[in-house]
Amino acid sequence: MKSSVALHLLLLLHVSFELVSVAAKGRNSNTGLHRGTPVSPKLDPDSHKLFFGKDYPDDKDASKHARPKFGHPYPALQDTSDYDKDYVKDENHDDGEWKAQMTYDLLRTKITKAKEEYRKTQQNAKEIRAQVDAAQKNEANAA
Repeated sequence: MKSSVALHLLLLLHVSFELVSVAAKGRNSNTGLHRGTPVSPKLDPDSHKLFFGKDYPDDKDASKHARPKFGHPYPALQDTSDYDKDYVKDENHDDGEWKAQMTYDLLRTKITKAKEEYRKTQQNAKEIRAQVDAAQKNEANAA
């Protein structure tokens, strides 16, 4: 059992060592970057320094780039504080409508609860009255 664990550990170490050595060799060499066949058609000009700056102006130094044509922040912003005069003002002036609605809702809920409680009390009273009447009849029959 121990020998098989040791064998697996040895195999794992060997594989990881091989992977690290291959990665290190690939990082230090440019063998994978060269083409096997030359580029067809031939590039004109050969050096990228002659044509790369025109197509990609941010290749090396941004100080040589052309400045943007606009001088204001983009998108254009208003300089004054008049930009919000056309918005609807969010003010909490409802002339007491909210408080009146809340009071109405609370009272309506209390009334509903009171009616339900009254109905349950009446039902209990009927049941108790029926029990008392039944007990009185049983007492009269027993005497």
